[in-house]
Amino acid sequence: MTLLAFSCHAEIKQINDMKEVFEYLANADSKTLVIFDVDMVLVQPKDPAFQMANMKRFGTISKRIMKEVPPEKQMMFLSLMTISSDPVLIDDSTPQLLKQIIQKGIPAMALTANLTGSFGTIKNMEQWRINSLRCLGIDFSESAPYKAPLMFDNLASYRGYYSNYLNGILFVNGTVVSKGDALLSFIEKTKLSPEIIVAIDDREDNLKSLEAAIQKLDKPIKYHGLHYTGAQKYPSKMISEEDFESRWQQLALQAKQLD
Repeated sequence: MTLLAFSCHAEIKQINDMKEVFEYLANADSKTLVIFDVDMVLVQPKDPAFQMANMKRFGTISKRIMKEVPPEKQMMFLSLMTISSDPVLIDDSTPQLLKQIIQKGIPAMALTANLTGSFGTIKNMEQWRINSLRCLGIDFSESAPYKAPLMFDNLASYRGYYSNYLNGILFVNGTVVSKGDALLSFIEKTKLSPEIIVAIDDREDNLKSLEAAIQKLDKPIKYHGLHYTGAQKYPSKMISEEDFESRWQQLALQAKQLD
């Protein structure tokens, strides 16, 4: 299915691998804005305890431990998970496929809940994420629909930091701001006017948040959400239930102790 087959209505479609994503974009052009989530779409932690396949396998344990973390610290827990080991590509073909988008002149950016500012031993989470993606061959500054950095102090802060945009990545900074509200503010600030937005995310609720935000815009924009499930099929190393629970408990304890 390509952009030629788009209807006038928004839709959310399940996509199982990155090649399907780019087949879906076969006829996209400069009037299309493509938005990629980062974690569990482009990359995931190298540590198998925090990879999607094992999190599904030990879902009862992960859900129980997550509930033990205070709600205001759950994003810190997820961020510790993100930085606990180097990221790995979920699909090795992603960098090359992204280069094809750049060559076609299709605007593409990332939209992630990643924290902003300093966190733990990392002085700047935005730069850490940008650098870690570049090490894997992914650089959204080349395809960014808007080049200048932006800070969104009109949105709610978390840990004293705001959502911001840098090098083609919109960092939402946790969950106090929805991805939809962050994108809406981004479009309003930049005056971008795409005819079509295609968003790729591993969480359907994020895709619905983006859909709701786009419907608030004065100009009608065709929206297509791709619910990406490729991380579930990544050939993760099998670990024992005991090792999985130990790693999760370790990070949960760290998160509880953070201010």
